[in-house]
Amino acid sequence: MNQRRRIFFAIFGGYHLIILFFVMYIDSNKEDFGILSQLYGKISMLKYGAVLGVVLFVADFVWTWIENKNAEKAQEALRLENNALKAKVYDFQEANKPANPAVKEVTPSDSKSL
Repeated sequence: MNQRRRIFFAIFGGYHLIILFFVMYIDSNKEDFGILSQLYGKISMLKYGAVLGVVLFVADFVWTWIENKNAEKAQEALRLENNALKAKVYDFQEANKPANPAVKEVTPSDSKSL
């Protein structure tokens, strides 16, 4: 995993920790109507926080999809290069085989006379 990806996951994890602490704070003060009414006044901030979470999730999804596509392209390029190298090795092996004219091929009609 590269450094940018680690930074992204640190931000994503920090976002989730903030949400967790916020929910725990609200849960511990659910009997205090004053805090809940103050929170109602700042509901737009909660909307922005939710939008931020969705944006981070979509960014992670797109980033993963792009990395998978790039990995597939790299894998295909390596496969093609491997096949080209195999073909070159085969050509070198065929070129290095001695063409020995002294060896006579035996046909089925010649084998009966032996």
